[in-house]
Formats: sequence, C-alpha cells, structure tokens
Amino acid sequence: MKVFVCMNSLPQELLQTLGHLEIIKAVAAAGADGIEIRRELLGQDDTLEELGALCKELNLDIYYSAPEFLIGPNYQINEQGFKRLARESDELGAELLKMPLGNYHFSETDMAQVKEVLTENLQNGGLKITIENDQTLDGGNVNRIAHFLNRSEKFDISIRLTFDTGNWLYTDEVPMNAAKDLARYVDYIHLKKVKRGKEEWVTEPVSLPLQPEVIELLERFSDACPRAIEFPITLENIETYISHMKSEREVSHERA
Repeated sequence: MKVFVCMNSLPQELLQTLGHLEIIKAVAAAGADGIEIRRELLGQDDTLEELGALCKELNLDIYYSAPEFLIGPNYQINEQGFKRLARESDELGAELLKMPLGNYHFSETDMAQVKEVLTENLQNGGLKITIENDQTLDGGNVNRIAHFLNRSEKFDISIRLTFDTGNWLYTDEVPMNAAKDLARYVDYIHLKKVKRGKEEWVTEPVSLPLQPEVIELLERFSDACPRAIEFPITLENIETYISHMKSEREVSHERA
C-alpha cells in the first residue's frame, strides 16, 4: 500500500518560503511513495516539467489535482478545461488527474460526449482520471456520484473515484455508508479528519495511532488504493505519519 502526501497538507507559508522543489525533496526523504501536486498552489516560477523531473529522480509517483469541474454549468463536460489539464498532466508526468465532478445532471449530461472528449485527449492511455467527492452539495452527494460512475461504466468510460474521508461530513453524508456504496469505484483515498467548529468544519491532524473507526473505514477499500495525507502536518512529523500509516496496514492484515 502506497502513501502519498498532498501539497496542501503542509503549511502554505512553508511552501511559499521553501518552494515546491524543496518540499518535494523533504516529502521523498520522509519515505512517501508519491506526491499530489495541486494546481491552485503552483506559483509563477513553478514549471510542471521541472517538478515532474524531480519527482521521477526521487522515485515519487505523481498525481495532479485541479479544482476545475469535470462537468460544467451547462451540465456537459468542461471540454476546454479538461483538454488543458490533460496537457498539463502530461507535462508533469502525472499518472492520475483528479477533478471534482461539478454540475452532473442525471439525464441532461451527454455521456457519449464525455467519452469522446476523454478519448481525444488521452491518446497515450497512460493517464488515469478520477473525480473526487468535494464539499459541495452536488459534488459530495453519494447518489449523484454513484449514478455518474455507473453510467460511465455503461459507456465504457474509464473514470474512477478519489474517496475523501472527511468531505462527506460537509454534505451530511456518512463516510461508512458512502464507502459501502462506492468502494468498488475507488482508486485513491484522501485521509482527512474534520471537526465541526463554531461556524464551519475544520480539518485537524489525524490521531495516532489511527482510531478504530478510521481503520474500519480504510479496510473497506482495496490494498491497491494509495492513501494520501490530506490533513495538517509539518516537516517535523511527516515521517512519523507516513511510517505509521504504512505499518498500520501491515497490522490490519495480521488482525484479519
């Protein structure tokens, strides 16, 4: 089981001070198997080719995340946005592109067009596409996501799911129930702990050792699914979290 680190899990002031290249080196040194590059965090001086080359040199798998919707406000695929992100993923050397679902409509979204756009822009076939349950009522709705993924299967469209364990709470969904309904579609997991504050949900560091309910949730998914740290960490504790997440999976196998 591989452990990834999302770039947004580290303090943003640290990223601004050290830059992407130094953070990538620190993530690799801490024992991570992969890194998730976030488009919204890239600066003017960051080049995708340079970031990708460093990741490859350090034997880090690369996933690319963008906040742009896959399905636009007209209920149809965001063709220009997807084309741009597919090209950027290729420049980065990413194995996976993650996008929020967006404005999917049960009957109005043209799935044949979705397939056509993906086929045209994924010529080499090496880039995996996932949608992620986000914090919006549309993009974080279990029924809507399941309906889209089911229709994608019927149209032979290779789109899978990034399962964010914390985002379900923003949309009043139960993570364990979501896992039961969606586990077969999941290829990537964001591990996140959120707690209700006075006015909003707040992301907090995950407790170590992992709590029984967290372990139970993660055991719903295939061992082949990488787990990503997407909760606040520091350069001082990142190695501890990575090591513990890897060892916890081994302990889970022994218990099974």
